[in-house]
Amino acid sequence: MAGLAFLLLLAQPPASACAVSDEPAYATTRERPVQVGGGALYVAARERRYLDALRGPGGEPLQYKRTGSLPMEPDGRTILDRYEVTYPGLEKPIYLYLDAYHFDDVLKAPAGFTCAVPISLPQPGPDPFLADDSLLELAVEQAGTRFAPIPLDTDGSTTHGVLFDRFRLRARAARAAADAGHPIDVKQPARELLTLGSIVVAFPQRCASDAMLTPVAIEIVAGDGPPPPRRGDLASGDALAQLLPGIALPAGAVAASFGLERPRPTDIVRITYGESPCGPANEVRLPMKYTNARPGSTPMPALPPGQPATDRPVRLQAVLDHDGVARRIVFVGGPPALAAAAIDAVRGWTAEPMRLNGAPIVTPVLLQVRFGPQ
Repeated sequence: MAGLAFLLLLAQPPASACAVSDEPAYATTRERPVQVGGGALYVAARERRYLDALRGPGGEPLQYKRTGSLPMEPDGRTILDRYEVTYPGLEKPIYLYLDAYHFDDVLKAPAGFTCAVPISLPQPGPDPFLADDSLLELAVEQAGTRFAPIPLDTDGSTTHGVLFDRFRLRARAARAAADAGHPIDVKQPARELLTLGSIVVAFPQRCASDAMLTPVAIEIVAGDGPPPPRRGDLASGDALAQLLPGIALPAGAVAASFGLERPRPTDIVRITYGESPCGPANEVRLPMKYTNARPGSTPMPALPPGQPATDRPVRLQAVLDHDGVARRIVFVGGPPALAAAAIDAVRGWTAEPMRLNGAPIVTPVLLQVRFGPQ
């Protein structure tokens, strides 16, 4: 009897290290792809990580190869990757569909498969390509608003100068294009608009002897890694007026352009001044003071009629504007049937925007929406 029990134990399939879907369509149809998330930047690594965890029903190792990509309707921005999967003993290949543009908290093995290890795909951050597209669209949409520049001083004053981040520069460019009768087409924007970075403007300083300290150099000192290079020469006088038309700046102001969207939290703006009777100190180092965005009113929506209860959240990517309002909201994961209701709910939420030196900045965010009872 003991020998028979041992043989029966050997005949049992190995336990799966992950949950296995009971839906035959899961992963095997375009309509129910596996939402691995990560976007175009991380698609290959995250898809491999998912597939490498899978095994056949008896623990057989898989062989897989990508056989192509295809768009997923109706959103038009999602590209599904199709993989041909085989394992020893399988009569014909199985085709799995993976979606790197959406992420589901509950990742499972397809029906008929198992996992050798848990599927440990971490929650991805905001998709940077989607975020940049959304920021450009919002800048064009809000081009009629005149956004004040960001102070360089952590106390919110503009004693030492101001900063124009990428969003502010894009909004200014969109307003100028609209005023000229050539509004920007966000589907085909000019390359110059896509490559805009940020501009730091340093103001001259008056010292105790009433002499003026004129800025002669502007650098961003990186807290970690190499410093970002400056783009082109310093701009002053007519060149500065051309760089930032319509902006009232003090005489003697100097500006530098950088490829960064804005200085990072650990960066320091260093302004160097020319020789003067004011003494040997001829530079100032200005840290960046960031304040994270904070949720305000975020009521839980009720589950739409006819929808089954679920613990899975709907994931949305949006940008918080200067007023803390979620704009350009896009579904990026969770139950697709609840996407529209989740977007409607988020439109009524409020938040405190992220700030730099007291000034609001537009920020990409990921939001989770959970539903209460009907």
